[in-house]
Amino acid sequence: MTGTTRLAPDTALQRLEELGRSSDPSNYIVDGIPPRVALELASPEAVAEALALCAAAGLALVPWGGGGQMGLGNLPERYDVALDLRGLAAVVDYEPDDLTIGVQAGCTLARLAAILSEHGQMLPLDADDPERITIGGLVATGLGCPRRFGYGSLRDLIIGITVALPDGTLARGGGMVVKNVSGYDMMRLHFGALGSLGVIVRANFKLLPSPEAQRTLLVAFPSLEEAMEGALAVRGSQLAPTALVVLAPVTAERFVGMARWTLAARCEGPEGAVLRQAERLAETAASATSEARILEHEETLRFWSSLQGKLAATPLVDVIRVRIGELPSRLGELAARLVTEWGSALEDAVLDVGSGLAFATLAGTVEELRAAWTRLAGYGRHATMLAAPRDVKAGYDVFGRPPEGVAVMRRLKETFDPERTLNPGRFIALL
Repeated sequence: MTGTTRLAPDTALQRLEELGRSSDPSNYIVDGIPPRVALELASPEAVAEALALCAAAGLALVPWGGGGQMGLGNLPERYDVALDLRGLAAVVDYEPDDLTIGVQAGCTLARLAAILSEHGQMLPLDADDPERITIGGLVATGLGCPRRFGYGSLRDLIIGITVALPDGTLARGGGMVVKNVSGYDMMRLHFGALGSLGVIVRANFKLLPSPEAQRTLLVAFPSLEEAMEGALAVRGSQLAPTALVVLAPVTAERFVGMARWTLAARCEGPEGAVLRQAERLAETAASATSEARILEHEETLRFWSSLQGKLAATPLVDVIRVRIGELPSRLGELAARLVTEWGSALEDAVLDVGSGLAFATLAGTVEELRAAWTRLAGYGRHATMLAAPRDVKAGYDVFGRPPEGVAVMRRLKETFDPERTLNPGRFIALL
């Protein structure tokens, strides 16, 4: 159905169950709240029909992929229907010679990587649980990984998108399409919008050749100041690592057994070039008091995949995870402030020097974590609560200070989702 036909909620729920397979609502809890119904759908058309039914009946819908990033978002204003998209998992258009692919939103990162590896191609993404992370979830959250330093954001690789809208239509934009929505940049509009304007059902990407070899240079320093000096020297050089982070001692000890402030620089490319790059990076970053080691190819893959778990929006219990944006040159000051103010409560800290982001995970009681967020929300250029217990989120906007364009965002929400059907209240400024 399309249009603005009104339906009774019970009628809409009954018709929804005819579109797909019902699932156990207890498997789709968002911030402690289960939906009234959970539905597994297998086609873009069914998704569009489900959105139209929900909009007509005033039901609130939350799109669901693997659930691996569901920690991100404000508490739901309402939550009636969970829409499981994992049945939309097909690769629908793959042209290896053109380095392009179109996949449905429920395709997991693991499955996509396996298909691309057969042709020596990739999307430069890492995940600690790639069997759970879906392509639709990656686009909807827009969280990315440290490899954005070398390859750019995932948004830069999207060439086309198909989105189901609450009016029951499928809107297409960009490449590999037969219909475009005039007046909107569809890829930028829906990237990182948390499914608040439409449900992504397909995305098309330009691909990259897989690197022949990968290595990671680790350099442990006796102080934060020395680690940041080394990292900024690398960042300002022409050595071009694809990812560049500094780990706090507690994090470095857990991941690589080096209980000091530790720089990690990722090298990717031809075998010989990667060897030379790692050596030159060590010369640039290391000092007389530092300790260096190299992670080989397989170790590199495991390290960055595992580290991504400390940067993700996986739902958390008893801790809060915050992402803070700051100039790379000021990340050292920010890290020093985190250590001074939070001490042993700081369970993990990762400074993404390449992208200008700090990730901090803090432990404490609900009251302590709520007090922490009121201060952390003012750190840096912007701050986002990536994940936290429900009682910590209550009453706050987890996206921190409203951006300058919030008025435009409100108008877009009113245009695309006037009934507040999609993820109501969960996005920036409680949209």
